[in-house]
Amino acid sequence: MIEPRKKQLRGEKTREKILKISLKLFSEKGYDKVTVDEIVKKSGTSKGSFYQHFSAKSDIFLVRFTEVDDYYREVFRSFPVDMDPTEKLFIFIRKLMRFLEEEMGKDLMKVIYSSALDSKEHTYFLNSNRSLVQIIRSLIEEAKEQNDIGTDQSVNEISQLITQSLMGIIYHWGLNNSEQSLESLSIPLTETIINGLKRTNT
Repeated sequence: MIEPRKKQLRGEKTREKILKISLKLFSEKGYDKVTVDEIVKKSGTSKGSFYQHFSAKSDIFLVRFTEVDDYYREVFRSFPVDMDPTEKLFIFIRKLMRFLEEEMGKDLMKVIYSSALDSKEHTYFLNSNRSLVQIIRSLIEEAKEQNDIGTDQSVNEISQLITQSLMGIIYHWGLNNSEQSLESLSIPLTETIINGLKRTNT
């Protein structure tokens, strides 16, 4: 019973090592300029190990975003049940932006965005089943039910508006050489959108 567990732990360590080295290389050189051979060499692993954990190079981003989505769900579950849904949304977006900057970093986010534009492999930004999209929809639905939002737009339309705005903020942050944090950059637009939606109910 001990041996299979040891094998599992070794596999998990190898996967994390490949993931960490891959993301570092993507940040430094760009996604397209990094090969699986280079990842394997730099991580001190083998091609067999790589393909045991990832079906393709593009899976690296998918795995990372799965971990990010896990964090989003953790934040969502931490909200008190009786908290105002628009306040939850505002706090959620701030924590989301802080996490992306601290855990992903500007260089990697720039690589992720550019590779998503150039490659049809990266479809996670358009995936409506992602935790990010589902959480935003849930919060908008809750706000609608409590009459916090009075616009005639549907939950889907409002959710799409917000997610598009978030992507725009991240893109602008990536282009800007300012030292301003992603979180602080997101606050004015987030407040404007949320307050704008709420004002239509008065």
